[in-house]
Amino acid sequence: SSGINAEWPLRPGVKIKLETDVQVLEQQLQAMRATYQLNSEKLDYNFQVLKKRDDENTITKSQQKRKITRLQDTLNNLKGKFAKQESSFREENQQLADVYKRITDQFKELQKKSKHFQATDTKKFIDVWVMNEEEAVDLARKVLDEDRIIFTQQIGLDWTVPETAKVLEGEGRPLLAGESAKVTSTSSLKSAKAAADDIIRAASEAGSGNLDQSRSTFGTDKGHSYSPVLIKSVLELLCAEADFLVEKKLVHLLTPLEHDERLLMKLDSIFKAIGVETEEDINRLTEYFIVKGDESNESHTLIHPNQVLKAIRLFVSEGASPNRVLTQKQAVEFDETTAERDSGNDANYWQRLAQILPKTHERKWDALLAGIQKYHTVLTQRAKLIEETDKLQNQNSELRMLLQQYIGSRVNQDLQIPPTHTIPTEMLRDYAIES
Repeated sequence: SSGINAEWPLRPGVKIKLETDVQVLEQQLQAMRATYQLNSEKLDYNFQVLKKRDDENTITKSQQKRKITRLQDTLNNLKGKFAKQESSFREENQQLADVYKRITDQFKELQKKSKHFQATDTKKFIDVWVMNEEEAVDLARKVLDEDRIIFTQQIGLDWTVPETAKVLEGEGRPLLAGESAKVTSTSSLKSAKAAADDIIRAASEAGSGNLDQSRSTFGTDKGHSYSPVLIKSVLELLCAEADFLVEKKLVHLLTPLEHDERLLMKLDSIFKAIGVETEEDINRLTEYFIVKGDESNESHTLIHPNQVLKAIRLFVSEGASPNRVLTQKQAVEFDETTAERDSGNDANYWQRLAQILPKTHERKWDALLAGIQKYHTVLTQRAKLIEETDKLQNQNSELRMLLQQYIGSRVNQDLQIPPTHTIPTEMLRDYAIES
Protein backbone atom coordinates (compact mmCIF):
# COMPACT_ATOMS: atom_id res chain seq x y z
CA SER A 1 0.00 0.00 0.00
CA SER A 2 2.89 2.28 0.61
CA GLY A 3 3.95 1.53 -2.97
CA ILE A 4 0.53 2.32 -4.22
CA ASN A 5 0.48 5.42 -2.14
CA ALA A 6 3.86 6.46 -3.50
CA GLU A 7 3.04 6.07 -7.15
CA TRP A 8 -0.59 7.00 -7.18
CA PRO A 9 -1.92 9.41 -4.77
CA LEU A 10 -5.18 7.88 -3.44
CA ARG A 11 -8.21 9.62 -2.55
CA PRO A 12 -9.05 9.68 1.11
CA GLY A 13 -12.26 7.75 0.77
CA VAL A 14 -10.78 4.96 -1.25
CA LYS A 15 -7.90 4.71 1.11
CA ILE A 16 -10.21 4.34 4.07
CA LYS A 17 -12.24 1.76 2.27
CA LEU A 18 -9.23 -0.26 1.36
CA GLU A 19 -7.85 -0.12 4.83
CA THR A 20 -11.17 -1.20 6.14
CA ASP A 21 -11.24 -4.10 3.71
CA VAL A 22 -7.74 -5.03 4.73
CA GLN A 23 -8.75 -5.07 8.35
CA VAL A 24 -11.79 -7.17 7.58
CA LEU A 25 -9.69 -9.58 5.60
CA GLU A 26 -7.13 -9.77 8.40
CA GLN A 27 -9.92 -10.46 10.83
CA GLN A 28 -11.27 -13.13 8.55
CA LEU A 29 -7.78 -14.55 8.21
CA GLN A 30 -7.43 -14.67 11.95
CA ALA A 31 -10.81 -16.29 12.23
CA MET A 32 -9.85 -18.80 9.55
CA ARG A 33 -6.60 -19.52 11.34
CA ALA A 34 -8.48 -20.02 14.58
CA THR A 35 -10.96 -22.27 12.79
CA TYR A 36 -8.11 -24.15 11.15
CA GLN A 37 -6.39 -24.52 14.45
CA LEU A 38 -9.62 -25.79 16.02
CA ASN A 39 -10.26 -28.11 13.16
CA SER A 40 -6.68 -29.28 13.26
CA GLU A 41 -6.98 -30.08 16.94
CA LYS A 42 -10.31 -31.79 16.35
CA LEU A 43 -8.85 -33.80 13.54
CA ASP A 44 -5.88 -34.76 15.70
CA TYR A 45 -8.23 -35.77 18.46
CA ASN A 46 -10.42 -37.66 16.08
CA PHE A 47 -7.38 -39.24 14.50
CA GLN A 48 -6.16 -40.35 17.90
CA VAL A 49 -9.63 -41.67 18.73
CA LEU A 50 -9.90 -43.46 15.40
CA LYS A 51 -6.39 -44.78 15.78
CA LYS A 52 -7.25 -46.09 19.20
CA ARG A 53 -10.47 -47.54 17.87
CA ASP A 54 -8.53 -49.05 15.00
CA ASP A 55 -6.21 -50.70 17.50
CA GLU A 56 -9.18 -51.91 19.44
CA ASN A 57 -10.84 -53.09 16.26
CA THR A 58 -7.65 -54.84 15.27
CA ILE A 59 -7.60 -56.62 18.60
CA THR A 60 -11.33 -57.33 18.32
CA LYS A 61 -10.86 -58.50 14.74
CA SER A 62 -8.07 -60.76 15.85
CA GLN A 63 -10.28 -62.09 18.62
CA GLN A 64 -13.17 -62.50 16.23
CA LYS A 65 -10.92 -64.30 13.77
CA ARG A 66 -9.83 -66.67 16.49
CA LYS A 67 -13.44 -67.00 17.55
CA ILE A 68 -14.49 -67.62 13.96
CA THR A 69 -11.73 -70.20 13.63
CA ARG A 70 -12.85 -71.85 16.85
CA LEU A 71 -16.51 -71.67 15.83
CA GLN A 72 -15.58 -73.02 12.41
CA ASP A 73 -13.87 -75.95 14.08
CA THR A 74 -16.92 -76.39 16.30
CA LEU A 75 -19.18 -76.16 13.24
CA ASN A 76 -17.11 -78.74 11.43
CA ASN A 77 -17.27 -81.02 14.46
CA LEU A 78 -21.02 -80.49 14.74
CA LYS A 79 -21.44 -81.15 11.04
CA GLY A 80 -19.51 -84.37 11.47
CA LYS A 81 -21.60 -85.33 14.49
CA PHE A 82 -24.76 -84.30 12.65
CA ALA A 83 -23.80 -86.44 9.68
CA LYS A 84 -23.08 -89.38 11.95
CA GLN A 85 -26.29 -88.85 13.95
CA GLU A 86 -28.28 -88.32 10.78
CA SER A 87 -26.93 -91.59 9.41
CA SER A 88 -27.55 -93.30 12.74
CA PHE A 89 -31.05 -91.85 13.05
CA ARG A 90 -31.78 -92.77 9.45
CA GLU A 91 -30.78 -96.36 10.14
CA GLU A 92 -32.70 -96.32 13.44
CA ASN A 93 -35.71 -94.81 11.69
CA GLN A 94 -35.53 -97.54 9.06
CA GLN A 95 -35.23 -100.17 11.75
CA LEU A 96 -38.15 -98.66 13.68
CA ALA A 97 -40.16 -98.49 10.48
CA ASP A 98 -39.43 -102.17 9.86
CA VAL A 99 -40.30 -103.00 13.47
CA TYR A 100 -43.48 -100.92 13.22
CA LYS A 101 -44.46 -102.66 10.02
CA ARG A 102 -43.72 -106.06 11.56
CA ILE A 103 -45.64 -105.20 14.74
CA THR A 104 -48.52 -103.83 12.65
CA ASP A 105 -48.62 -107.04 10.63
CA GLN A 106 -48.45 -109.07 13.85
CA PHE A 107 -51.22 -106.95 15.36
CA LYS A 108 -53.41 -107.43 12.31
CA GLU A 109 -52.71 -111.15 12.37
CA LEU A 110 -53.36 -111.24 16.12
CA GLN A 111 -56.56 -109.26 15.63
CA LYS A 112 -57.61 -111.69 12.92
CA LYS A 113 -56.84 -114.64 15.19
CA SER A 114 -58.62 -112.92 18.05
CA LYS A 115 -61.75 -112.49 15.93
CA HIS A 116 -61.46 -116.10 14.80
CA PHE A 117 -61.05 -117.39 18.35
CA GLN A 118 -63.82 -115.09 19.53
CA ALA A 119 -66.09 -116.46 16.83
CA THR A 120 -65.03 -120.03 17.66
CA ASP A 121 -65.51 -119.52 21.40
CA THR A 122 -68.89 -117.89 20.85
CA LYS A 123 -69.91 -120.75 18.54
CA LYS A 124 -68.78 -123.31 21.13
CA PHE A 125 -70.60 -121.39 23.85
CA ILE A 126 -73.81 -121.30 21.83
CA ASP A 127 -73.48 -124.99 20.87
CA VAL A 128 -72.93 -125.97 24.51
CA TRP A 129 -75.74 -123.64 25.57
CA VAL A 130 -78.20 -125.12 23.05
CA MET A 131 -77.17 -128.69 23.91
CA ASN A 132 -77.49 -128.17 27.67
CA GLU A 133 -80.67 -126.14 27.21
CA GLU A 134 -82.32 -128.88 25.18
CA GLU A 135 -81.26 -131.47 27.76
CA ALA A 136 -82.43 -129.29 30.66
CA VAL A 137 -85.75 -128.52 28.98
CA ASP A 138 -86.27 -132.20 28.20
CA LEU A 139 -85.55 -133.12 31.82
CA ALA A 140 -87.85 -130.35 33.04
CA ARG A 141 -90.66 -131.63 30.83
CA LYS A 142 -90.08 -135.14 32.13
CA VAL A 143 -90.31 -133.79 35.69
CA LEU A 144 -93.61 -132.10 34.84
CA ASP A 145 -94.90 -135.31 33.23
CA GLU A 146 -93.92 -137.28 36.32
CA ASP A 147 -95.52 -134.62 38.51
CA ARG A 148 -98.74 -134.93 36.50
CA ILE A 149 -98.67 -138.73 36.78
CA ILE A 150 -98.05 -138.54 40.54
CA PHE A 151 -100.90 -136.08 41.04
CA THR A 152 -103.42 -137.88 38.86
CA GLN A 153 -102.51 -141.53 39.51
CA GLN A 154 -100.82 -141.69 42.90
CA ILE A 155 -102.37 -138.85 44.89
CA GLY A 156 -105.63 -138.56 42.98
CA LEU A 157 -105.60 -134.74 42.66
CA ASP A 158 -106.31 -132.52 39.69
CA TRP A 159 -103.10 -131.33 38.04
CA THR A 160 -102.58 -127.99 36.31
CA VAL A 161 -99.48 -126.63 34.65
CA PRO A 162 -97.58 -124.64 37.33
CA GLU A 163 -96.52 -121.03 36.83
CA THR A 164 -92.88 -122.09 36.95
CA ALA A 165 -93.38 -123.94 33.64
CA LYS A 166 -93.54 -120.61 31.77
CA VAL A 167 -89.76 -120.73 31.52
CA LEU A 168 -90.19 -123.66 29.10
CA GLU A 169 -92.10 -121.34 26.76
CA GLY A 170 -89.13 -118.94 26.59
CA GLU A 171 -90.09 -116.53 29.37
CA GLY A 172 -86.97 -114.88 30.82
CA ARG A 173 -84.65 -116.68 28.41
CA PRO A 174 -81.46 -114.66 27.72
CA LEU A 175 -80.65 -113.86 24.12
CA LEU A 176 -77.58 -115.51 22.63
CA ALA A 177 -75.05 -113.79 20.36
CA GLY A 178 -76.66 -112.92 17.04
CA GLU A 179 -80.19 -113.57 18.28
CA SER A 180 -82.93 -111.00 18.29
CA ALA A 181 -85.98 -110.86 20.47
CA LYS A 182 -88.11 -112.15 17.57
CA VAL A 183 -86.08 -115.33 17.08
CA THR A 184 -87.68 -118.42 18.59
CA SER A 185 -85.38 -121.15 19.83
CA THR A 186 -86.09 -124.81 20.23
CA SER A 187 -86.54 -124.38 23.98
CA SER A 188 -89.57 -122.11 23.48
CA LEU A 189 -91.32 -124.65 21.23
CA LYS A 190 -93.64 -127.22 22.72
CA SER A 191 -92.10 -130.68 22.72
CA ALA A 192 -93.58 -133.39 20.55
CA LYS A 193 -94.65 -135.47 23.55
CA ALA A 194 -96.43 -132.54 25.20
CA ALA A 195 -98.10 -131.63 21.90
CA ALA A 196 -99.21 -135.24 21.38
CA ASP A 197 -100.65 -135.28 24.90
CA ASP A 198 -102.64 -132.10 24.14
CA ILE A 199 -103.82 -133.56 20.84
CA ILE A 200 -105.00 -136.81 22.45
CA ARG A 201 -106.81 -134.88 25.21
CA ALA A 202 -108.46 -132.53 22.71
CA ALA A 203 -109.48 -135.45 20.47
CA SER A 204 -110.96 -137.28 23.47
CA GLU A 205 -112.96 -134.19 24.40
CA ALA A 206 -114.10 -133.72 20.82
CA GLY A 207 -115.20 -137.36 20.65
CA SER A 208 -115.47 -139.53 17.60
CA GLY A 209 -117.35 -138.49 14.46
CA ASN A 210 -116.31 -135.86 11.95
CA LEU A 211 -112.54 -135.60 11.96
CA ASP A 212 -112.57 -131.83 11.41
CA GLN A 213 -115.29 -130.86 13.87
CA SER A 214 -112.90 -129.13 16.29
CA ARG A 215 -110.55 -127.50 13.81
CA SER A 216 -111.91 -124.00 14.35
CA THR A 217 -111.14 -124.00 18.05
CA PHE A 218 -108.07 -126.22 18.42
CA GLY A 219 -106.41 -125.13 15.21
CA THR A 220 -106.56 -121.44 16.15
CA ASP A 221 -105.63 -121.62 19.80
CA LYS A 222 -103.09 -124.41 19.80
CA GLY A 223 -101.40 -123.70 16.49
CA HIS A 224 -102.19 -127.02 14.71
CA SER A 225 -102.90 -127.04 10.99
CA TYR A 226 -105.32 -129.99 11.28
CA SER A 227 -107.97 -131.08 13.73
CA PRO A 228 -106.88 -132.99 16.83
CA VAL A 229 -109.10 -135.93 15.88
CA LEU A 230 -107.35 -136.20 12.50
CA ILE A 231 -103.89 -135.94 14.06
CA LYS A 232 -104.81 -138.53 16.68
CA SER A 233 -105.89 -140.90 13.90
CA VAL A 234 -102.53 -140.30 12.20
CA LEU A 235 -100.69 -141.01 15.46
CA GLU A 236 -102.69 -144.19 16.06
CA LEU A 237 -101.89 -145.33 12.51
CA LEU A 238 -98.22 -144.53 13.12
CA CYS A 239 -98.17 -146.59 16.34
CA ALA A 240 -99.94 -149.49 14.69
CA GLU A 241 -97.61 -149.71 11.66
CA ALA A 242 -94.32 -148.55 13.26
CA ASP A 243 -94.52 -150.46 16.54
CA PHE A 244 -91.24 -152.17 15.63
CA LEU A 245 -89.56 -148.89 16.66
CA VAL A 246 -90.72 -149.48 20.24
CA GLU A 247 -88.72 -151.81 22.46
CA LYS A 248 -90.44 -155.08 23.33
CA LYS A 249 -89.73 -154.60 27.02
CA LEU A 250 -91.50 -151.25 26.91
CA VAL A 251 -94.47 -152.77 25.09
CA HIS A 252 -94.75 -155.41 27.81
CA LEU A 253 -94.57 -152.77 30.55
CA LEU A 254 -97.19 -150.60 28.87
CA THR A 255 -99.78 -153.38 28.69
CA PRO A 256 -101.54 -152.52 32.01
CA LEU A 257 -101.94 -148.82 31.05
CA GLU A 258 -104.97 -147.29 29.41
CA HIS A 259 -105.15 -146.83 25.66
CA ASP A 260 -104.30 -143.12 25.58
CA GLU A 261 -101.41 -143.42 28.00
CA ARG A 262 -100.05 -146.45 26.18
CA LEU A 263 -100.37 -144.55 22.89
CA LEU A 264 -98.51 -141.54 24.32
CA MET A 265 -95.59 -143.62 25.63
CA LYS A 266 -95.24 -145.47 22.31
CA LEU A 267 -95.33 -142.19 20.43
CA ASP A 268 -92.53 -140.86 22.60
CA SER A 269 -90.25 -143.75 21.55
CA ILE A 270 -91.27 -143.49 17.89
CA PHE A 271 -90.77 -139.71 17.85
CA LYS A 272 -87.22 -140.11 19.15
CA ALA A 273 -86.49 -142.74 16.49
CA ILE A 274 -87.69 -140.67 13.51
CA GLY A 275 -86.57 -137.23 14.78
CA VAL A 276 -89.90 -135.64 15.71
CA GLU A 277 -89.11 -133.12 18.45
CA THR A 278 -91.57 -130.23 18.24
CA GLU A 279 -95.23 -129.57 17.67
CA GLU A 280 -94.47 -128.33 14.17
CA ASP A 281 -92.82 -131.66 13.35
CA ILE A 282 -96.10 -133.41 14.18
CA ASN A 283 -97.94 -131.12 11.74
CA ARG A 284 -95.35 -131.83 9.06
CA LEU A 285 -95.60 -135.55 9.74
CA THR A 286 -99.40 -135.39 9.40
CA GLU A 287 -99.04 -134.01 5.87
CA TYR A 288 -97.29 -137.24 4.81
CA PHE A 289 -100.19 -139.35 6.10
CA ILE A 290 -102.86 -137.51 4.08
CA VAL A 291 -103.69 -138.54 0.52
CA LYS A 292 -102.26 -135.96 -1.89
CA GLY A 293 -104.82 -133.76 -3.60
CA ASP A 294 -107.22 -134.17 -0.68
CA GLU A 295 -106.19 -131.04 1.25
CA SER A 296 -108.98 -128.89 -0.14
CA ASN A 297 -111.71 -131.18 1.17
CA GLU A 298 -113.18 -130.63 4.59
CA SER A 299 -112.63 -134.30 5.53
CA HIS A 300 -109.17 -135.73 4.85
CA THR A 301 -108.40 -139.28 3.79
CA LEU A 302 -105.48 -141.07 5.38
CA ILE A 303 -103.03 -143.12 3.39
CA HIS A 304 -103.19 -146.92 3.30
CA PRO A 305 -101.37 -148.67 6.19
CA ASN A 306 -99.02 -150.30 3.66
CA GLN A 307 -97.75 -146.83 2.71
CA VAL A 308 -96.89 -145.76 6.28
CA LEU A 309 -93.26 -146.92 6.12
CA LYS A 310 -92.79 -145.10 2.83
CA ALA A 311 -94.21 -141.92 4.37
CA ILE A 312 -91.91 -142.26 7.39
CA ARG A 313 -88.85 -142.70 5.17
CA LEU A 314 -89.86 -139.66 3.11
CA PHE A 315 -90.35 -137.58 6.27
CA VAL A 316 -86.95 -138.58 7.67
CA SER A 317 -85.16 -138.00 4.35
CA GLU A 318 -86.40 -134.40 4.14
CA GLY A 319 -84.58 -133.49 7.34
CA ALA A 320 -85.29 -132.15 10.78
CA SER A 321 -87.47 -129.35 12.05
CA PRO A 322 -86.90 -126.00 10.28
CA ASN A 323 -86.87 -124.21 13.65
CA ARG A 324 -84.20 -126.53 14.98
CA VAL A 325 -82.09 -126.08 11.83
CA LEU A 326 -82.43 -122.32 12.18
CA THR A 327 -81.16 -122.53 15.72
CA GLN A 328 -78.13 -124.54 14.64
CA LYS A 329 -77.38 -122.00 11.90
CA GLN A 330 -77.57 -119.23 14.45
CA ALA A 331 -75.04 -121.13 16.55
CA VAL A 332 -72.60 -121.27 13.61
CA GLU A 333 -73.26 -118.22 11.46
CA PHE A 334 -73.44 -115.23 13.76
CA ASP A 335 -72.27 -111.69 13.21
CA GLU A 336 -68.76 -111.12 14.51
CA THR A 337 -69.55 -107.46 15.09
CA THR A 338 -72.39 -108.30 17.46
CA ALA A 339 -72.06 -106.51 20.76
CA GLU A 340 -71.14 -108.50 23.81
CA ARG A 341 -74.22 -110.21 25.23
CA ASP A 342 -75.55 -109.49 28.68
CA SER A 343 -74.98 -112.56 30.84
CA GLY A 344 -76.52 -111.11 33.99
CA ASN A 345 -79.72 -113.14 33.61
CA ASP A 346 -78.06 -116.48 32.77
CA ALA A 347 -77.85 -117.77 36.35
CA ASN A 348 -81.49 -116.84 37.00
CA TYR A 349 -82.62 -118.61 33.83
CA TRP A 350 -80.81 -121.85 34.66
CA GLN A 351 -82.00 -121.59 38.26
CA ARG A 352 -85.60 -121.34 37.03
CA LEU A 353 -85.08 -124.42 34.85
CA ALA A 354 -83.65 -126.27 37.84
CA GLN A 355 -86.60 -125.20 40.02
CA ILE A 356 -89.30 -126.12 37.52
CA LEU A 357 -91.24 -127.93 40.26
CA PRO A 358 -93.04 -125.63 42.73
CA LYS A 359 -92.31 -125.94 46.44
CA THR A 360 -95.89 -127.06 47.15
CA HIS A 361 -95.51 -129.92 44.68
CA GLU A 362 -92.15 -130.85 46.21
CA ARG A 363 -93.77 -131.07 49.63
CA LYS A 364 -96.43 -133.38 48.19
CA TRP A 365 -93.66 -135.45 46.61
CA ASP A 366 -91.88 -135.65 49.98
CA ALA A 367 -95.07 -136.67 51.74
CA LEU A 368 -95.78 -139.29 49.07
CA LEU A 369 -92.18 -140.52 49.30
CA ALA A 370 -92.47 -140.84 53.09
CA GLY A 371 -95.72 -142.80 52.71
CA ILE A 372 -94.25 -145.03 50.01
CA GLN A 373 -91.16 -145.63 52.15
CA LYS A 374 -93.37 -146.64 55.08
CA TYR A 375 -95.37 -148.88 52.76
CA HIS A 376 -92.12 -150.33 51.46
CA THR A 377 -91.00 -150.97 55.05
CA VAL A 378 -94.25 -152.82 55.78
CA LEU A 379 -93.91 -154.85 52.60
CA THR A 380 -90.30 -155.66 53.48
CA GLN A 381 -91.34 -156.84 56.91
CA ARG A 382 -94.12 -158.92 55.41
CA ALA A 383 -91.66 -160.42 52.95
CA LYS A 384 -89.34 -161.34 55.80
CA LEU A 385 -92.24 -162.87 57.76
CA ILE A 386 -93.36 -164.80 54.69
CA GLU A 387 -89.80 -166.01 54.22
CA GLU A 388 -89.61 -167.08 57.87
CA THR A 389 -93.01 -168.79 57.55
CA ASP A 390 -91.81 -170.68 54.48
CA LYS A 391 -88.72 -171.76 56.39
CA LEU A 392 -90.83 -172.94 59.36
CA GLN A 393 -93.16 -174.81 57.00
CA ASN A 394 -90.19 -176.50 55.37
CA GLN A 395 -88.77 -177.42 58.79
CA ASN A 396 -92.20 -178.70 59.86
CA SER A 397 -92.45 -180.85 56.75
CA GLU A 398 -88.98 -182.24 57.33
CA LEU A 399 -89.82 -182.99 60.98
CA ARG A 400 -93.06 -184.70 59.95
CA MET A 401 -91.18 -186.83 57.45
CA LEU A 402 -88.65 -187.79 60.14
CA LEU A 403 -91.45 -188.53 62.59
CA GLN A 404 -93.23 -190.66 59.99
CA GLN A 405 -90.06 -192.59 59.34
CA TYR A 406 -89.50 -192.98 63.07
CA ILE A 407 -93.04 -194.25 63.75
CA GLY A 408 -93.18 -196.57 60.76
CA SER A 409 -89.76 -198.10 61.36
CA ARG A 410 -89.67 -201.92 61.89
CA VAL A 411 -87.34 -201.48 64.83
CA ASN A 412 -90.32 -200.24 66.86
CA GLN A 413 -91.84 -203.77 66.80
CA ASP A 414 -88.88 -205.15 68.74
CA LEU A 415 -89.19 -202.53 71.46
CA GLN A 416 -91.09 -203.30 74.66
CA ILE A 417 -92.65 -199.84 74.60
CA PRO A 418 -93.00 -198.59 71.02
CA PRO A 419 -93.08 -194.79 70.39
CA THR A 420 -96.70 -195.02 69.39
CA HIS A 421 -97.59 -195.96 73.00
CA THR A 422 -95.99 -192.75 74.36
CA ILE A 423 -97.53 -190.39 71.84
CA PRO A 424 -101.04 -189.22 72.65
CA THR A 425 -103.75 -190.74 70.53
CA GLU A 426 -105.02 -187.33 69.43
CA MET A 427 -101.61 -186.39 68.02
CA LEU A 428 -101.41 -189.68 66.16
CA ARG A 429 -104.90 -189.13 64.79
CA ASP A 430 -104.05 -185.55 63.76
CA TYR A 431 -100.84 -186.73 62.18
CA ALA A 432 -102.67 -189.51 60.32
CA ILE A 433 -105.28 -187.01 59.09
CA GLU A 434 -102.61 -184.54 57.89
CA SER A 435 -100.65 -187.38 56.33
